[in-house]
Amino acid sequence: MAEQPPAKPDLIYEDTGAMAPVVYFDIVGAYGTMNGAIEVELATRILVPKPDGSTEVKFISSGRIRCSANAAANLRNGLDAALKMLEQPQGSAAAIAAGKLN
Repeated sequence: MAEQPPAKPDLIYEDTGAMAPVVYFDIVGAYGTMNGAIEVELATRILVPKPDGSTEVKFISSGRIRCSANAAANLRNGLDAALKMLEQPQGSAAAIAAGKLN
């Protein structure tokens, strides 16, 4: 009997549906580290109406990421993979409308 390689541990992921927040952001406002943890501040652009009818552009905090270096690398890998998906030519209008998931 041939030896079988050890099984890889399964990634445990449970979809929580609408309970997980969706974080939209336009820029990374700041980043740094503290005690070995990665810190990233996300910001969203808003338009603030002024009394004279014009608008002022401001950025407000829309989220804060705090994670380990390993988790940050996983996030970066996921973002890189998603960006590569955008670079690939789309097959049809239906594919564009539906979007892509991994």
